[in-house]
Amino acid sequence: MLNRILLTELSVTLIVLLFTTKMLIIQSHLLTELSAALTVLLSTTKMLTIQSHFTDNFSGLLLSFL
Repeated sequence: MLNRILLTELSVTLIVLLFTTKMLIIQSHLLTELSAALTVLLSTTKMLTIQSHFTDNFSGLLLSFL
């Protein structure tokens, strides 16, 4: 009887461990996706900043010729 109770407890513990592991794997995938999205956002922001500086410099150059 005691062995059956211990096996049940062990089984429950292993099931909880399995679900926890699955949740951590899903969380890891979500963090990877978030990291990729933030990297794209950072690159886009840098490109827009460079484009803005280029436009400002180009506008100043055009005005100097006028």
